[in-house]
Amino acid sequence: MKKSNKTDSNRSHKHDFPDEEIWNTANTLARLIAPRLRAFAAIDKHGFPVGFSDMRQWNSAIQQMADAFELMSTVRTLTADEETAVRTGLDLFCKYYRNLWD
Repeated sequence: MKKSNKTDSNRSHKHDFPDEEIWNTANTLARLIAPRLRAFAAIDKHGFPVGFSDMRQWNSAIQQMADAFELMSTVRTLTADEETAVRTGLDLFCKYYRNLWD
């Protein structure tokens, strides 16, 4: 692991990441996850998890996950409906995290 020095003021004193990414890790990860979920929804997959009746339902769930992370990556107060969408998308992400592969 690279050690930062005093001249690198934009780096955390113990990490190789800018302080802003450490202070708001949830936002940083949301910005990384949302586009990858959108790309995953767009590819031709070979199956879907138990509990879904077809690929359309699975892709819809993946889209809800992506929407949640997209909302989380914004730096503004969310509406009640947006908070509900985030909660729903994160619940789906937690439940199906290990199914995000093809």
